[in-house]
Amino acid sequence: MRKYNLFMALFISLMLSACGNVKETTGKTDSTTATFESVQQNQTELTQQEPLSQEISVQSSAVERETRESEYFYAEQEDHLITVTQKGKLREDMPEFQFVLTAFYDLQTESYALQTVDVCQGDVLLQTISIPELTLFGQTCIGDSMQDTLGFELEDLNFDGYQDMRLFDTLNGNYRTEWVYFVWNPAEQQFEHDARLNEISLATFDQEEQLIYGMERGGAACHYFSTYQYIDGEIVKIRYYEEERRDLSNEQIKQYYDTASVKTSGVSFDAWYEHTMEWNAVSGELETVCEEYVFVPYDSEGKQIENEEEELHVDVSSALGAQIREAFPSYQR
Repeated sequence: MRKYNLFMALFISLMLSACGNVKETTGKTDSTTATFESVQQNQTELTQQEPLSQEISVQSSAVERETRESEYFYAEQEDHLITVTQKGKLREDMPEFQFVLTAFYDLQTESYALQTVDVCQGDVLLQTISIPELTLFGQTCIGDSMQDTLGFELEDLNFDGYQDMRLFDTLNGNYRTEWVYFVWNPAEQQFEHDARLNEISLATFDQEEQLIYGMERGGAACHYFSTYQYIDGEIVKIRYYEEERRDLSNEQIKQYYDTASVKTSGVSFDAWYEHTMEWNAVSGELETVCEEYVFVPYDSEGKQIENEEEELHVDVSSALGAQIREAFPSYQR
């Protein structure tokens, strides 16, 4: 019995020892497997990262090369500068002036970028004017059609009897042309920049009436006209007129004719909103003098009927005017 117990104790000891070895071996196997998977993952990550790094390097080199080429290609260089000389008198009893305009051709905008204007009287340099900082976008955009003059013009801008100078700047949006304006100061014998004139769109100068006319456009059938006058040295808007086409059916317009008891042989019509304002010298403000809807008739062939009696004019503030106003979309009122 004692031998049996000894044998059983020995057997259990061997079994426990075997289990311990198996557990230790299994642990080592799991650890080895984890290490292998970690190395494999790192190798995979390195394999993925290497092309990305090369791609970034190639892209960076390409950008740097393109930047260098662009800077060289579009750079202003002394040997690329051109000069154009214009001549003219500021007044008939004054000697002739020379205007030396220096510019370079910008390959990016395909236009001339005016840099300076030298104002000379004989061999005497009276003034050098720097242009870029006075332009709308930082440099002029003068097209090839003005290559011979570089956009230079002499005109009496303030109606004082002296020719002033304006230089083409750029086209800007809907029918708007920008200029850089300089007015001659006879006391200082210098040209002075006058930015006030830039507020007038498409400015034209009426020498006989001594008025400046401006026009803006909000669309194919939306026009705005302004008239300016120098008053005590200030540029004052003395008249404003706007016309905007309105969308109404011919049937609606015929009803308005019937309501207003105006007869017409027209079969189709144009509808317009017109507003006129004039400057009041007492108040110093623009005041409305006329605001109305105007309907223009056309015959069956689409020709305008040249008979003012068949035109319908409706005051906006009238009862019919209010009715017509309600027929328009809110953005047209």
